[in-house]
Amino acid sequence: MTYGEALRRLIRTRGVSQAAIARAIGKSRSYVSQLASGKIEEPTLSMSYAIADALGVTVQDFLDLMHRDGH
Repeated sequence: MTYGEALRRLIRTRGVSQAAIARAIGKSRSYVSQLASGKIEEPTLSMSYAIADALGVTVQDFLDLMHRDGH
């Protein structure tokens, strides 16, 4: 699973909007949308932590989700 796929899944399951994440991390909704769609492959490490925090998860949760099913 890609970062964008993991992000989309977490957005859906955590019930947080892209706009809310954008506000929390100080970026545009377009930036979050581009991450979620895979147009931006992965954010910087510091941005990964900020996004995870905005979603109420850890960076490890992202990694676990991305590598689930042996991928």
